[in-house]
Amino acid sequence: MDILTIGDSCIDVTMHVSNADEVNMSGSDKQQICFLHGSKIPVDRFYSAVGGNSVNVATGCNRMGLKTAVYTEIGDDANGKLIVDELNKLGINTEFCIKNKAEVTNVNSIVVHNYERTIFSYHAPRNYKVRDWEKPTFLYYTSIGEGFEKFQMELIDYIEKNRDIGVIFNPGTQQMKAGYNSIKEFLEVTNILILNLDEAVRLVGEKPLPKMHIDLQKLGPKLTVITDGKNGASGFDGENLVKVSAYNDGREVKDKTGAGDAFSSGFISAIFHKKPLKEALGWGSINSFGEITKESAGTGIFNKKEMEKITNEIM
Repeated sequence: MDILTIGDSCIDVTMHVSNADEVNMSGSDKQQICFLHGSKIPVDRFYSAVGGNSVNVATGCNRMGLKTAVYTEIGDDANGKLIVDELNKLGINTEFCIKNKAEVTNVNSIVVHNYERTIFSYHAPRNYKVRDWEKPTFLYYTSIGEGFEKFQMELIDYIEKNRDIGVIFNPGTQQMKAGYNSIKEFLEVTNILILNLDEAVRLVGEKPLPKMHIDLQKLGPKLTVITDGKNGASGFDGENLVKVSAYNDGREVKDKTGAGDAFSSGFISAIFHKKPLKEALGWGSINSFGEITKESAGTGIFNKKEMEKITNEIM
């Protein structure tokens, strides 16, 4: 197995809405979208798709030629079946997509307005545990709901006994919300840490980019990656700080859902295929842009041949 992705999966229900008011928040450059409470809001179009960080990254790595498996805990319901069926169709190992009769599968309701998304997320507590999976080359640990700490300690113990596994950590909402102390020990066994800029600031504070990478590596990771949307991405391997611009081939941006996961799968796949850091960041940036030009997570990602063709043209 080339990569095992671990984390919650879900069904994403995406609604594009144009009939909304935008309000600037006082003292912030962020905006709120406002709907009249109790009203019925017309939706321009909607669609549903299988999603979740672990599934999206597995899908992207699978397209890049990696032998991929997903460990996720889901409900024994129609939505859980949709997730397993979709992964099976793609040729991704679903042996550890564990269905639980007493639980329901997670659902995200995503509102897209002016190409930006607002996510209403339902993540039920899950009973994750280290299972008897084949030892992977890479282990990708990402978003899990409340109560992740117990499983995380089990996972650390597993990693300590299998130090030849490349551990990649991309913390999710609950892990970041719980704070540094809740993920401190996992950071210490992490090889590659992937964060967006806001997450990096939450862990080490706002400071110049080189210092931010240095301070992140003091927490344990050997390679740190920070994404910053349209400003591109950077990576630091302990010696060299590498930056790449955000890729843009001129196509219209339609939906930013899954952009971060597409970056992760592109970057990880490049590292797996022994590409240098700059090219790996480029694969991530290209994959991320491809994803946001499509209206459903996982539909804009590239395969290895397509990716190498693009990188040969621009790098």
